[in-house]
Amino acid sequence: MLQNYFKIAWRNLVRSKTYSLLILCGLATGMTCAVLLGLYVHDELSFDRYHAKASDIYRLNLNVKWADNEYNMGHSAAPFGPTMKQDYAEVEDMLRVKPKDLTFRVGEKAAYVKQVVFADPSMFNFFEYKFTEGNGQGALTSQNSVVLTEKLALKLFGRTSGLIGKVVIVKDSIPMTISAVMQNVPANHHLKFDAVLPYQNRQVNDMNLTKWDSFTTWTYLLLDHQANVQDFEAKMPAFYKKYIAKVIGDETATKVDFNIALQPLTDIHLKSSHLLGEENGSSMTYVYTFTTIALFILLIAIVNYVNLATARSLSRGKEIGVRKAVGSQKSQLMGQFLTESMLMSFMALILSIVLIILLLPVFNTIADKALTFDFADAQMIGFLVGFAVLTGLLSGMYPAFVLSEFKPALVLKGASSDSGSGHLLRKSFVVLQFSISIVMILGTIVVYRQLEYMRSSDLGFDQQQVITLSLKGPAAQKSAEVLKNRLLANPLIKKVSLADGNVGDGLNNKTTFTFYANGAEIPIGTEYFHVDADFLDVMKIKVKDGTGFSRNIASDSSFSVVVNQAMIKRLGWKGRTAGLIEVDTKRVPITGVISDFHLRSLHNQIEPLVLVLKKHNRGNLYIRVSGHDTRAALEYVQNVFEKINPGQPFEYAFMDQTFAKQYQADERKGSMFLSFSGIAIFIACMGLFGLATFTAEKRTKEIGVRKVLGASVTSVIALLSTDFLKLVAISILIAAPTGGYIMKLWLQNFAYQTKLEWWMFVLAGSLSVIVALLTVSFQSIKAALQNPVQSLRAE
Repeated sequence: MLQNYFKIAWRNLVRSKTYSLLILCGLATGMTCAVLLGLYVHDELSFDRYHAKASDIYRLNLNVKWADNEYNMGHSAAPFGPTMKQDYAEVEDMLRVKPKDLTFRVGEKAAYVKQVVFADPSMFNFFEYKFTEGNGQGALTSQNSVVLTEKLALKLFGRTSGLIGKVVIVKDSIPMTISAVMQNVPANHHLKFDAVLPYQNRQVNDMNLTKWDSFTTWTYLLLDHQANVQDFEAKMPAFYKKYIAKVIGDETATKVDFNIALQPLTDIHLKSSHLLGEENGSSMTYVYTFTTIALFILLIAIVNYVNLATARSLSRGKEIGVRKAVGSQKSQLMGQFLTESMLMSFMALILSIVLIILLLPVFNTIADKALTFDFADAQMIGFLVGFAVLTGLLSGMYPAFVLSEFKPALVLKGASSDSGSGHLLRKSFVVLQFSISIVMILGTIVVYRQLEYMRSSDLGFDQQQVITLSLKGPAAQKSAEVLKNRLLANPLIKKVSLADGNVGDGLNNKTTFTFYANGAEIPIGTEYFHVDADFLDVMKIKVKDGTGFSRNIASDSSFSVVVNQAMIKRLGWKGRTAGLIEVDTKRVPITGVISDFHLRSLHNQIEPLVLVLKKHNRGNLYIRVSGHDTRAALEYVQNVFEKINPGQPFEYAFMDQTFAKQYQADERKGSMFLSFSGIAIFIACMGLFGLATFTAEKRTKEIGVRKVLGASVTSVIALLSTDFLKLVAISILIAAPTGGYIMKLWLQNFAYQTKLEWWMFVLAGSLSVIVALLTVSFQSIKAALQNPVQSLRAE
């Protein structure tokens, strides 16, 4: 019997080529999108789950509140881990990791490496890595050892083997011996690095290992498998009171709300965007968003099948009547229709697999992933077969139930098999499809509007034509003043400034400054860095009150300080003269108040900032060049740098590009949103095209009669199109408030947001109407132009 089901199913599909093609393309496209987005979501959820001890590893996160200040961070201080391991039996082991950038040198070859970590030897016990040479056991026990990834090994040596025992130089003069070479860090590991150095090496690490109030280290704990995390966290207030409170000036342990929380390892990738320095990371919001999009697109494809299958009941009514008349049972008819849906589902799966193989490289480029589709994998085969079966059941169950209910006596007499309830259901499905599509179109408009808003917003300074030159090696830092003066000798170089802070990329130092006004002390936790007298001029930052920095200050001990407007607002002062600021135990007046400017992307709120004048800075050189010949200016900077610092890596970036990079993740997700929104409405339109076709066939005689009675082609087209446009209009009414609410929630992820404006809703609705009208018009025009004689002659 099953063989007979397949034969009949195949004949029906071949007989109705247009119907079959629409269904096949819709289901295949829906499956392709669902699988691609499923691979993306699976990859996001897979981060760090491959580690053998993942379920027992936690990172220490801090939430610190005092006065009007609050910090959320994934960093803690160096003594946290060792002390917790010593004091608490639940802690089996601890690991400290500190990120840094370093310059590596082998002979005359030098490389500036941004992704370097200092770690305890336990790192290779906590996390799973594969090694090309050597192994993790003992790789970091010597303070002068270093573990390279294959990527950095190739860059420095041109090979990945025979390197154990080789020496590399860091910080211009410190020799480090290679103890192991490991494969590149897996893409789904939250830590990214090209080299690992011993955490205990203070000469390179620049760490005070006993300092409790220097929060620059990621601390991981390996807890006993039976340990209760909530019970362990309940012990943290006592830990704070015993070790930390006095160090940070909270002698009574009541002034500061210092919370230590344990974050599961597998939550770090997706649940850390609220933490300082991790704002641009991934989040569960996008996982939920793309999961929903995948389900919506698949739902639209399934609804297409249901709509078209029930619409075809008009042409299959007599077939069903005859089958029932000769004794077919309802279960047999349902089996026949489910076989058809299963056959269509598996045919769509085959086409989908071809599409996935072809589109996966493009999708990887858009999503910045390295996803793979291994069709030979047994789990993947099982998933795809199950996916096809589920899709076939979902799409075929309702049509099978409806069609098998037809009364043979009625359909054989010629009565319409299309019930009013079925007609209403199809309309409801069209409304559902277009409501989803319009919400996605609106979402795409808002996403791109927000991206454009972030790219074009005033940052509070002029980022154009500014080069950031990193001075990471000690030799380059010592020659910074010479380099600055040499650069200024060329008219292509407008201004140059030295600063130890980062603008556009990375975090700066944070500390608590104490302000004094009317006999009161006001502690403010803030970002700060040292600059020279030219910094404000190079950045074109406006001074709102007082003056900027003077080049005539005799020494750094004079302490010239400027703050931004956000600081004055936080203090509640009317102006800078309302009080004093304490710098290195000295209370000094505030020299000036500058306009607020963004140190990082618009994901981040502008926070209070303190800039302290220091004549001799080491860190970054900010160079404003002439816009007439940027390439010549850059070549000049490189030539001068290499003459003064032979053998040092020339690492530079244009500041506007640095800021643009911070939006790349949002732009990628925006591209994904746009692509899948287009696919959703394409699938919906295929279904609409099919329904328009069957509607035109159903109303053939009616159209013929109308034309005989004098109806124009235009009126017939309007007649057939209006019904569908009414459904689209209802979809707009449903989608507008729904989409507006969803996008309002999404915009809350940004500190600075674009506005939801009326034209966005009008544009989304207009696009859907235009697309629907174009889709329906083809069949409407075809039906309207048909000769009424032929129409009325048909049975």
